Amino acid sequence: MRRNIGLAVPLAALALLTACGGYTQDICTLIDTPAGFRVEVHPELANSVADATLTACWDGTCRKRTLQLDTWPEEPATPGNPVMTTESATATETPAARAPQNPEPSPWSGFAEIRDLPSRKPIQVTLIFKNQRGATVLDRQISTTTPQPTYPNGRNCSPGGSQVRLTVTREGTLIPG
Repeated sequence: MRRNIGLAVPLAALALLTACGGYTQDICTLIDTPAGFRVEVHPELANSVADATLTACWDGTCRKRTLQLDTWPEEPATPGNPVMTTESATATETPAARAPQNPEPSPWSGFAEIRDLPSRKPIQVTLIFKNQRGATVLDRQISTTTPQPTYPNGRNCSPGGSQVRLTVTREGTLIPG
């Protein structure tokens, strides 16, 4: 009798694994994304900003938030860092390839969290930047932009917070999307 019990447990486990083998379901974790506005600002304009505020309005209610602009130091490309370079040991380098290139600097980005930001509802947004002396260097408004839900676990799982992406150009143009 003891021998049958010893064999029954592994067989039951095998049957369970076989039954689950064809079952595919997305795994939805507890990962979430905050609701709010992601703003990217051209670095030349961002350098003059000491204070940034974003105001979002919908249904007669407005939320004003401070926007902290951050710049991230870029990691230098090195021959030993394969992620940062496509350099190969057998490639020959031309003089033109050695010439310094001036790529467009990376924008500064910031995020203004608004927890109760509605999804798929038109929002009016005002962005104001001030310099060190308190003078306004940017005052722009978008009459309607629509927050979209985010899906940090994939489209088959519940959405995370709704977000809007905004870009501010060197000239100060405010672009949604």
